[in-house]
Amino acid sequence: MLKFSFNLIDDGLVGQQVFAGEATRLAYMTDEAAEGRDSFLEKRDPDWSDYPWHY
Repeated sequence: MLKFSFNLIDDGLVGQQVFAGEATRLAYMTDEAAEGRDSFLEKRDPDWSDYPWHY
Protein backbone atom coordinates (compact mmCIF):
# COMPACT_ATOMS: atom_id res chain seq x y z
CA MET A 1 0.00 0.00 0.00
CA LEU A 2 2.90 2.34 0.65
CA LYS A 3 4.13 1.96 -2.92
CA PHE A 4 0.65 2.67 -4.27
CA SER A 5 0.34 5.76 -2.07
CA PHE A 6 3.69 7.09 -3.35
CA ASN A 7 2.61 6.56 -6.96
CA LEU A 8 -0.83 8.07 -6.29
CA ILE A 9 0.43 11.63 -6.70
CA ASP A 10 2.21 11.15 -10.02
CA ASP A 11 -0.16 8.69 -11.70
CA GLY A 12 -3.24 10.90 -11.66
CA LEU A 13 -6.64 9.23 -11.84
CA VAL A 14 -5.18 5.83 -12.70
CA GLY A 15 -3.12 5.94 -9.51
CA GLN A 16 -6.19 6.80 -7.48
CA GLN A 17 -8.13 3.95 -9.04
CA VAL A 18 -5.35 1.44 -8.35
CA PHE A 19 -4.98 2.65 -4.76
CA ALA A 20 -8.73 2.41 -4.12
CA GLY A 21 -8.89 -1.04 -5.69
CA GLU A 22 -6.04 -2.37 -3.58
CA ALA A 23 -7.52 -0.89 -0.39
CA THR A 24 -10.85 -2.53 -1.17
CA ARG A 25 -9.15 -5.85 -1.90
CA LEU A 26 -7.41 -5.74 1.49
CA ALA A 27 -10.73 -5.13 3.26
CA TYR A 28 -12.40 -8.02 1.42
CA MET A 29 -9.68 -10.44 2.57
CA THR A 30 -10.44 -10.08 6.30
CA ASP A 31 -12.13 -12.79 8.34
CA GLU A 32 -15.09 -10.48 8.98
CA ALA A 33 -15.63 -10.04 5.25
CA ALA A 34 -15.46 -13.79 4.67
CA GLU A 35 -18.06 -14.37 7.41
CA GLY A 36 -20.36 -11.77 5.89
CA ARG A 37 -19.99 -13.24 2.41
CA ASP A 38 -20.45 -16.83 3.55
CA SER A 39 -23.48 -16.02 5.70
CA PHE A 40 -25.09 -14.17 2.80
CA LEU A 41 -24.52 -17.06 0.40
CA GLU A 42 -25.80 -19.57 2.97
CA LYS A 43 -28.84 -17.34 3.68
CA ARG A 44 -28.20 -17.16 7.42
CA ASP A 45 -27.54 -14.39 9.89
CA PRO A 46 -23.83 -13.61 10.31
CA ASP A 47 -22.13 -14.61 13.57
CA TRP A 48 -20.06 -11.58 14.51
CA SER A 49 -19.35 -12.76 18.09
CA ASP A 50 -15.72 -13.64 17.25
CA TYR A 51 -15.02 -10.06 16.14
CA PRO A 52 -15.14 -7.46 18.94
CA TRP A 53 -16.05 -3.86 18.19
CA HIS A 54 -13.22 -1.34 18.55
CA TYR A 55 -14.20 2.32 18.49
